[in-house]
Amino acid sequence: MQVLRLPVVIVSSVALVVAQIPPGFAQNAAPPRVQSAALDPAQDATPSPAIVAAFKAYPKGGEELSKRIADIIVSDPDANAPGLVKYVQTTPSLTKEQKRAAFDGLAAALNRMGINAADMPTKAPVYKAPPPPPPVTECWGCLLFAAAVIAGVICAIECDKNGEIIPVSP
Repeated sequence: MQVLRLPVVIVSSVALVVAQIPPGFAQNAAPPRVQSAALDPAQDATPSPAIVAAFKAYPKGGEELSKRIADIIVSDPDANAPGLVKYVQTTPSLTKEQKRAAFDGLAAALNRMGINAADMPTKAPVYKAPPPPPPVTECWGCLLFAAAVIAGVICAIECDKNGEIIPVSP
């Protein structure tokens, strides 16, 4: 009878300790990093010669460059739109006005093709840092309880070795 009591004591003490562990113990407290697709460089897109020529023809950007880009995109959107994005992202010599004209031209092309996007400004997105993770709370009660359970298991093993049975209640 005493041989069967030891495994029951160990299993129940481990179960009590595990029940005290908070549910978010093994999970990552920080939210996953969200990255916008607009910040990633375009993949496998080559800018057409018409796009490169348009940017060279209008070095100061402006309305004319926007109209020219809109015409180029509308003529073949599947080939020219990714090329435009790749060119704007990878060409360091573009001015702020040229980039603004490229955004406006792309928006005008989307409107002409009937693609309605959200009403958003055409400036670059602002990065916002994720909120700090919640503070880690230490569970001193859990540690004391675990220490008490371990002491109880050691006591049960030692008392069982001597052959003495110590009653819990009178």
